[in-house]
Amino acid sequence: MKKDYSIFFVPGIILVGAVMRIPFTTIPTVLSDVADGLGVSVNSLGILTSIPLIMFAFCSSLAPRLADKFGLEKLFTMVLVALFAGSIMRVFNLPSLYIGTMIIGISIAMMNVLFPSIILANQPFRIGLLTTVYTTAMGIASSVASSVAVPIVKMTSWKGLIVILSLLILIALVVWFPNTFHNHMTEKDEHTFCISLEKQSGNCPSYLWWLAIPSFLHRDDMVANNG
Repeated sequence: MKKDYSIFFVPGIILVGAVMRIPFTTIPTVLSDVADGLGVSVNSLGILTSIPLIMFAFCSSLAPRLADKFGLEKLFTMVLVALFAGSIMRVFNLPSLYIGTMIIGISIAMMNVLFPSIILANQPFRIGLLTTVYTTAMGIASSVASSVAVPIVKMTSWKGLIVILSLLILIALVVWFPNTFHNHMTEKDEHTFCISLEKQSGNCPSYLWWLAIPSFLHRDDMVANNG
């Protein structure tokens, strides 16, 4: 497993955590303004709050397979690009609002799965601290964004709010991007890390085994299918 990681890893984790949920948690607070701007009823936009949850359920399983192919940091960068694209395209019209929300849901579903493995690969002995940091950033950012959404819409428009949210995602992407050059491949890294821990301490901590189990199960399934 690679020992090096980018100096932008921790800042990237914090900023990505901050922007991870705000693209869809902020919209319900201004849904009536969105409906007025598009000339549709609020009820017809109610599904916007459900689309990301549906994507979570159906798309989370894609992350391990794609991570095996592209590597953790590279895939995470690609997902961040998709998150930005899905967010900004919502300003155009009603169909793009739905499609963009679907892309956001898929992106966040994959990020949820990738986050623990990325921390494990880069800073395995700080996984508890860094997990707390990014979840705290996520919670604070969601609260702040929801509280300022209405004033922003009043000063600009609902499209202005989405543009601001998208620019925040872009900033997080720029800060995260250097991590792409420290790409870790999932299966080898997780296996090697636990062997290293066994040599140092005699066992592999239980919380790290739990993080590795999905990839191990996926690997066993691949071997069984190939056999």
